[in-house]
Amino acid sequence: MIKNRLFGSAKLRLLAVLAAIVLALTGLSLKPTTPTTAQDMPLPIAPPDAEAGLAIYNERCVVCHGEMGDGQGPQALQAGLEPTAFSDPNYKLTAVPPTMFDAISNGNLTAGMPPFGAASSDPLNDADIWNLIALAYSYSTRPADIAAGEALATELEADTASWPGLDYWFSRSNEMILAELESEDVLGVDVSGLSDEEKLALIDYGRSLHYNYTDPLAAFAPVELATINGSVINGTTNEAITEGEVRLRAFTVQLEEMYSETTTVNDDGSFEFQVENVPSDWVFLADFAYGDLTFNSNAVQVTNAEPVAQMPLFVFDTTADPSVIAIDRLHMILTFAEGRLMVSELYVYTNLATAVFVGESGDFDEGTVEVGLPTGAENVSFQRGFGTSLDSFIPATEFIQTDTGWADTVPLRPGSGSLNLLVSYDLPYDDGLLLAHPLPYPVTSASAIMANAGVDVTDESWVSQGAQSTGSGSFVSYINTELANADALNLTLDGRPTQITDAAGNALPVRNQTTELIVGGVALVAMLAVGFFLVQRWRTALVGPTDAVTISQPRTAAPPRQPAPSTSDDKKALLQAIAELDEAYEAGEIEEEEYQQQRQELKARLTAVWH
Repeated sequence: MIKNRLFGSAKLRLLAVLAAIVLALTGLSLKPTTPTTAQDMPLPIAPPDAEAGLAIYNERCVVCHGEMGDGQGPQALQAGLEPTAFSDPNYKLTAVPPTMFDAISNGNLTAGMPPFGAASSDPLNDADIWNLIALAYSYSTRPADIAAGEALATELEADTASWPGLDYWFSRSNEMILAELESEDVLGVDVSGLSDEEKLALIDYGRSLHYNYTDPLAAFAPVELATINGSVINGTTNEAITEGEVRLRAFTVQLEEMYSETTTVNDDGSFEFQVENVPSDWVFLADFAYGDLTFNSNAVQVTNAEPVAQMPLFVFDTTADPSVIAIDRLHMILTFAEGRLMVSELYVYTNLATAVFVGESGDFDEGTVEVGLPTGAENVSFQRGFGTSLDSFIPATEFIQTDTGWADTVPLRPGSGSLNLLVSYDLPYDDGLLLAHPLPYPVTSASAIMANAGVDVTDESWVSQGAQSTGSGSFVSYINTELANADALNLTLDGRPTQITDAAGNALPVRNQTTELIVGGVALVAMLAVGFFLVQRWRTALVGPTDAVTISQPRTAAPPRQPAPSTSDDKKALLQAIAELDEAYEAGEIEEEEYQQQRQELKARLTAVWH
């Protein structure tokens, strides 16, 4: 027994520490609080409004108590906490309004719950707290429960106007009222012949007369009949595609394909699907094979409020003209290590045409977008960005070596910012280096950032923006706007670094350290206002209708490929990525081990952003 008590006390202390950390991070003050009793609890002036409570809940409570009110919020799961599950049918039995009011107002540190009343830096008023109480009851009191109680009251010819008033319902739990019904004529009707279930239905109805309930779970109810329609349009000619089949698929957040159906386009290029009983977490994607390419729509979802979704599907002709490609931005991150320079280059490509670029040979298996690298580059790797955040990059294993360097084998869709590519490599370094490599396409602007470690950039075309200090150290940055007509990039470094990244003494991989340098440079770049890529959101408007397309392509013999990037938000882009990855695997274009690895990476990213 002593051992158990010690364990329990230790657990409570741990939870208290976690709660204190949460309070500190959210700016809450730990003022002494006094429990609220039924006698001093302020009664609401107007019936508590659960709909208003839902807005507060989604802003301040959902991270712990969960969207479904089931206590499964992501922050609670991560911290190992067990918040109250309002959706538990037993919750409304024992919940007592004064206790609920006190918990919201004063918090419960042993359970990891901060105060939201006077002790909070952003306190809720009494009406807000009552609205949250109404919402808590709404999670466990379903509309059918209230309807059953109302029907029973009508059958018993109950005079609800004579039922107890506001203070009665706000001071008792349903369990307390049920016990009183056994010995008192609380509702003015004979309940002796009713079952406990029927009595509780009457109580649910009686309480609803003093609360404005809502149905917080309605948004998660399946859509009885969803309609998804659109048209297949050639974005190059702006003409309707009148022949072919559209395939519609649905995925869950766990990346499981739950639905697949095909339909033939109509004479005007239109198509329509009707899907019954659609769960709230399904996301739909449509695709259409045109020529040698498969084009995907943007991802869409349906709800009970909006059961009809428009899904335009654009396809494009192809071009082999490399002059349609430009590099909007090139950002270089330089990190010094023992005897070497680690370089990461972020390219933001634009396809100026209204056609898909498939490489100069016309066969994308032989290479599409070319990438120049310095002679002697080692540890070369490529990552493709498909979202709008820094961590939305995945390994791009579809790059091949060519006679002139490296090339992608994924066609480049039309539009601005249609490809974000992170290229990383190492070069030997002692006390100076000419970093030079070909530029296959014109570059609008380039920037370079590195630690302020005694190394200078001596080329006149690279203009220093000075040194700045951040929490991650001191950095210097440079800008080059003279590369629009250049066929090569040249950056001369002079000096021996006074500090280096010691990979042997760091638990993180070297590449991760480079990524951390990118993150650490955010504040610096913001101050310099030079348009460094971390300050900007990488989603940019596409030319014409191309914001509704990603591209995949069939192959007969080619390296494994990743899905093409999307300009949708991260959640939908990840689902599009997994859909195309599945296509590649089904077509035999990617090995089982590589497929499973990439799918797990995408699934982990999707799980992280879904909540």
